[in-house]
Amino acid sequence: MNINGVELRTDFGDPLGEARACRNDCALFDFSFVATARVSGSGAQKAVEKFASRSLASLAGGRIAYALRVNDKGHALSDLTIWRNGPDSFDVMSGRAQDIEALIGMQSEDLRVSDITPDSTVIALQGPASFDVLGALGVASEIRALKYFSFADSYIAGIPCRIGRLGYTGEAGFELIVAQEYARKLRRLLAGTARPAGFIAADALRIEAGFVLFTNEFRLPVSPAEAGLAKFHSNGNGARSAMKLVTFTADAGEFQALPWQPSNSLSRPSKPGEIAVTSACRSVCAPGIVGLGYVLAETPPDAALHDASGIFCNVVQAHTPVYDRQKLRPRAVWQGE
Repeated sequence: MNINGVELRTDFGDPLGEARACRNDCALFDFSFVATARVSGSGAQKAVEKFASRSLASLAGGRIAYALRVNDKGHALSDLTIWRNGPDSFDVMSGRAQDIEALIGMQSEDLRVSDITPDSTVIALQGPASFDVLGALGVASEIRALKYFSFADSYIAGIPCRIGRLGYTGEAGFELIVAQEYARKLRRLLAGTARPAGFIAADALRIEAGFVLFTNEFRLPVSPAEAGLAKFHSNGNGARSAMKLVTFTADAGEFQALPWQPSNSLSRPSKPGEIAVTSACRSVCAPGIVGLGYVLAETPPDAALHDASGIFCNVVQAHTPVYDRQKLRPRAVWQGE
């Protein structure tokens, strides 16, 4: 799979084992496909708020906000993380390179935007043992106290690094932003104790967590509310939704294609009981297939679902996330505490 011109490594020989390592211990992911813009100047906050359609007034320095980019019809294009460096400085991260280009096009006398993607890379260290891995490499003790969706600048084995307490797997963990010149060394150090994992594992983990992937869940024209993300968009609350995104379990016979992506001919569900499947994986925490898809908004939770593509059968709605109903694990304390 290719995102932003980066060919993602699918696996290291055992994708389900890699996903299981993340759930039970610690796994190491390469997120170098993520694009980043640094936005600064007296007009920075106003510009980023307009771009992401979300107020940042309560976002303190050292904190991270989740947000969405929508088009002029209100359809979701991508999801973003916004890292506040200071009063007039933000880093905006997206899996969609066009977002960075759009931000650069907003430059003005009071707004400076630079593409810092070539200067740094993103490495994700995820799983309940993540802090133990960093601790063994001499990370400062204050990193232990980082709150969910917060970040701090520190050193890992002498390597300058920005450490964010968040992740795409639904597990406790970190995203590490490091200069390109140190990236290979840091990966090598981390791989000594954290199992390297590919995109198939990352995809399965995020599906089990109920997290969207813009290339999949936003392939259909959907509003933030329909994707279950209204609270992250200033115009999302109160909007009526014709459909909703649900998590499901299913059987799929000889289903093997991983990472799985929907057909370009995917269409919105047209009748009750129909599901438009956008993501699917073989799960390490549920039997068979776990996936995401859209159903009509009035579909009850216990309704039998039919996949119009014919790929998936015995489709049943599931609680999200399937492994952690109360969503406690991303904010969990570290092992041994």
